[in-house]
Amino acid sequence: MRKFTEDHKRKISESLKKGTHFNCKLCGSQFWRKPYEIKRGNNKFCSKNCYFEWQKGRSKKVVSPCDKSGANNPNWRGGIQPINLKIRASDEFKQWRTSVFERDGYTCQECGSRSRKGMAIILHAHHIKPFAKFPKLRFEIENGQTLCKDCHYKKPKGAEVWSIT
Repeated sequence: MRKFTEDHKRKISESLKKGTHFNCKLCGSQFWRKPYEIKRGNNKFCSKNCYFEWQKGRSKKVVSPCDKSGANNPNWRGGIQPINLKIRASDEFKQWRTSVFERDGYTCQECGSRSRKGMAIILHAHHIKPFAKFPKLRFEIENGQTLCKDCHYKKPKGAEVWSIT
């Protein structure tokens, strides 16, 4: 068995003195935490059981008063309507898309890239005037433009597009 020197015993006792007493948030019992546990934030509950019990009670009570998802979000525009999904899946839309690609020679109109052997470019048929705001122009070939994926994502969205008249 290893024998400790008086100096070593003193260092151990000093290290045990560092830390603080806390009261458990759930049961109120007093417990001790070392500095590294305090730094990690492990100073609110005396045990994992108290923490889990607190979480169970909390999940039933907490309802965010400012839930900003879905229809509660100020930017909500009604979501993707089933009618829009039907339009985009229609034969007329697919024909419009193919016509735009053929007119532009399957080439991006911004950067000029096109697919070739060993390098595939993903092309998008972009509506120049927004699909949602100009329903009469949805299937007009002049309102379409062939763009590669990167160029299409650089195009303005949201408020910038909605300002088009």
